[in-house]
Formats: sequence, structure tokens, C-alpha cells
Amino acid sequence: MATSPRRLVTIDGGNSTLDCLRHDDGSRLVLDAAAPDAAALGAFLAPDDVAYVCAVTARGLEIVTAQLARRGVPLRLAGRDVPCPLRLDYTTPATLGVDRWVGALAAHERHGRAVVVDCGTATTVNLVEADGTFRGGAVAPGLRAFVAGMGEVTPALPVPDLDARPTLPPRSSQDAVDTGVVLGWCGLVERLVAGMLAAAAGPARVVATGGNAMRLLRHARLRAEHVPDLVHRGLAVLAASDRCAS
Repeated sequence: MATSPRRLVTIDGGNSTLDCLRHDDGSRLVLDAAAPDAAALGAFLAPDDVAYVCAVTARGLEIVTAQLARRGVPLRLAGRDVPCPLRLDYTTPATLGVDRWVGALAAHERHGRAVVVDCGTATTVNLVEADGTFRGGAVAPGLRAFVAGMGEVTPALPVPDLDARPTLPPRSSQDAVDTGVVLGWCGLVERLVAGMLAAAAGPARVVATGGNAMRLLRHARLRAEHVPDLVHRGLAVLAASDRCAS
């Protein structure tokens, strides 16, 4: 008797969150990566699932692995169980964050040549060529890292409001830090994207993802496609190719 195919769950384990997505019904569970609710994750999973996971921290992976084993859900870890299908033009591939190439894989599947901007805890700007070569990219502070850094070294200044509307010229201390942090971060991203586009072998699509992507698109002078679930899409591409190969 033929068995029913397992249902796909993808887990994007970042520095701040564990973002879990069911691909059969679109349901989602987002947990704090520092202190994930193991019981909630266990309840989210079902024995007929298969989980493809991208994890950048050992703690998040430890919790995920334990709950998958408890529920009898097979784990396929990107970079360990499923290798990167892109050609890596990268000097130190062993230290390349798996989330960077998984996002690049999804962007390449959709657009071919692309510059991928991930606005997460860190800001990464990566280039993948039309032939599927991952050319590398920059890693810079995320927007909240700017806020944390300001608080650490200039504690007398107001705490920046990341949802405030930037004003030019700012005419109060609060407006000054709000505008400086948000537009300064946007300027950093614009400069990195411009450099990646200049380094690309031809015209490239800019794709933005991550928790601060909407802030970037709201305030930066960039034309980019917003793909919130880029890592989940990349994991789904890996899952499809993995099933075909097996």
C-alpha cells in the first residue's frame, strides 16, 4: 500500500526568531529564538510532517531538533542534509551563513540574477548571478543594532523611534536621532546595493526580505521586490529538489 507524502514544514531559525510555516495550509508559528516555547512548537507539528530547516544559531537548532524527534518528524537541515545547489564563489564557504544562500537560492529561482537584501538582526546584501553562482555579499548591522549601539555609547540621547517619520532638517533631539538612525541605515543599504549591482555581470533584480524590509522600502531610494518569506521559499526549493533526488 502506498503511503501518503509527508506534509512540508519549513523553519527559518534566525538570530531573533524561529519562524515556522506549514505549506499545506499556510499556518505559521513564530517563536522567540532566545527562549522558544517548545510545547507550542510540538503542538504545531504533526507526525506526517517533514521539516526542512535553516538555522543560524545552535540554541534554536537544539530546540527544533528535540521537538522534531519527539513528534517523529524527519529533519532535513539545509547545508548538512541538503547541500547548497548554488556554485559558491566564496573564499570561506564553511563560515557562510546558510540563511544567506537559501535566500539567494529562492531569489535566483524566481529572477535569475538578483541582489538579495535581508533586513534582519544583521543586514546582508548578497549577489547571485544568472547562472546560479553565489558571488558573496556584505554583512552589516541591522537597524536595531544601530539603536543598541547608540544606546551603548551615547546614553544621553533619546531612544530612536523606528516608526517615526524622518524629517529634514530635524529640529529636535528626538527627530534628530529618529532621522539619523533610519535614514542612515537606509543609506548604508543603498550604498551596498549599488556596489553589488555594479559588480553583477548584468542587470539584476533587487529583492528585500526580513523584519525591517518594509521600513527600508518606505524610506530608502531603492526599487526592490518585497518577499517576506524568501527563506521559506528557498527551503521549499530545496525540499522539491531533495525529493526528486531521492
